[in-house]
Amino acid sequence: MTLPMMLVKSLLLPTLLSAGSLAAAATLQDGGAAAQDEDVIELSPSTTEALQAEDARSLPISLDAALSLAETNNLGLLLQDISTEVAHFNALGSWGAFDFVLGANARYTDSERDLGTAFGGADLGFEGSSNRRTESYGLSLERALETGGALSLSWGADQDKEPGFITAGKQTNSTLALSYSQPLLRGFGHNRATSDQQESEVVYLQQVEQRRQTLQALLRDTSNAYWDLVRARRQVEVAESSLALGREQRDRNQRLLDAGVGTEVEVIQAEAEVATRQETRLLAEVNQRIAGDALKALLFPGEDPESWDTLLVPTTAVPEDVSVDDLPPWTQVLEVAQRERPELRIQELGIHLAKIRHERAISDRRMGLDFDVSATSVGFESEFSNAIEEAGQLEFMTYTAGLVLNAPLQNRTAAYAERAARSQVRSARINYEQTETQVVSEVRDAVRQLHYQSLAVAAAAHSLRAAERQLAAEEARYENDLSTNFQVLEFQQQLVEAMNSELTARVNFAKAQYQLQAAQGTLGDRP
Repeated sequence: MTLPMMLVKSLLLPTLLSAGSLAAAATLQDGGAAAQDEDVIELSPSTTEALQAEDARSLPISLDAALSLAETNNLGLLLQDISTEVAHFNALGSWGAFDFVLGANARYTDSERDLGTAFGGADLGFEGSSNRRTESYGLSLERALETGGALSLSWGADQDKEPGFITAGKQTNSTLALSYSQPLLRGFGHNRATSDQQESEVVYLQQVEQRRQTLQALLRDTSNAYWDLVRARRQVEVAESSLALGREQRDRNQRLLDAGVGTEVEVIQAEAEVATRQETRLLAEVNQRIAGDALKALLFPGEDPESWDTLLVPTTAVPEDVSVDDLPPWTQVLEVAQRERPELRIQELGIHLAKIRHERAISDRRMGLDFDVSATSVGFESEFSNAIEEAGQLEFMTYTAGLVLNAPLQNRTAAYAERAARSQVRSARINYEQTETQVVSEVRDAVRQLHYQSLAVAAAAHSLRAAERQLAAEEARYENDLSTNFQVLEFQQQLVEAMNSELTARVNFAKAQYQLQAAQGTLGDRP
């Protein structure tokens, strides 16, 4: 096997080279044997120093580790976590509307009245004024009920500190009352009374799905960036091997020229090809660093120089097994997507939210008819404590029951609000159908892409083997003066293109695997 073929075989190994052993980086940074070659491009000291600083630290990282880092460090996902906490707390706090409410009051009143005015005029013989001072105290315990009604227990006491003209002495009036109010039409029932709480819970569940959607997009972007970096690093190796093949062909032509059996045109042609492949190698190196920064932006947000100057070394190899024999039909994949896709869950919750608002609007459109019932006990004594005790004995009771009607004559606001809410339900259902159509399209495309990329890998691998054989055969023909320098260089370039195509096909297959999980809505879900 010739040296070029040995180089080609070495590039087909799935194990990635470490950052320190990358031939391109060594050519750019070191002053070794490659730097002694006359065609090596010299970099400025500042550029060399910057590259050395960037590659001073290397971090071997697997795909699973990259996904874990992205989930831990990504700022967008952190914002979603905070929004989820806010929605959760709002949902829990909304039930505080049904907490008991304790009320208390204390008042002091000092009033003075004209006796003549109070009793109908001076003709009655009342002259002068009356001064009255009272103290009032009250306690209440109220609670809104989940049926729409309200329950209230109250106690109050009024004590005359300085009697007026009418009262014979100091008196205390104490009242103990229990009342209950229940809407019978507008505002009636558990669904209407708890509609705000149900709405808050739905908003929280929507936020949970929004967080899942953000996570899945992040993991998909991270996996794509990871595989782009794998491809970029492998393309550096391919470019370096292509440059080595070109240099070997140039040296071979030079030896033939020195021996008097070659031509100067072939040497110049080979040198021009070497220069072109140098440019390709440098471009591949730049693309590798760009791909590395794209992945770092997802893993290490912020401006920490140490993180940005860390050389990421992927350790997960491109897939070798690209079989899709166990891939289910797209209809089965769609069944999973209809259960798991966060976009569909958000739209389902949106329909539920619109229904809650519509039911509330229907209730608000009805006339108001409330049933009120109360029981009151009164105590009236000269002493404060005796009045309270008398009220607590429930000896003198007053019972009241009644209906309160409130019926807007036109009720246009509520009527049109109900129609608007009904239209919002229709809109939510249409949004669900629209999202479902998009999901079907994405599922079909994901299944199709996985099948296609599997076939593309097989075709690219076949092309690569053919390019290897073609180059080996052409080199043999060239050694026997049956081929030209141009043809050898062209077959070398075809081999490089075949290697890049095979690599790209395997990377795209790996991306298609994650895209299928994203289409199903299961990417990032833990058992």
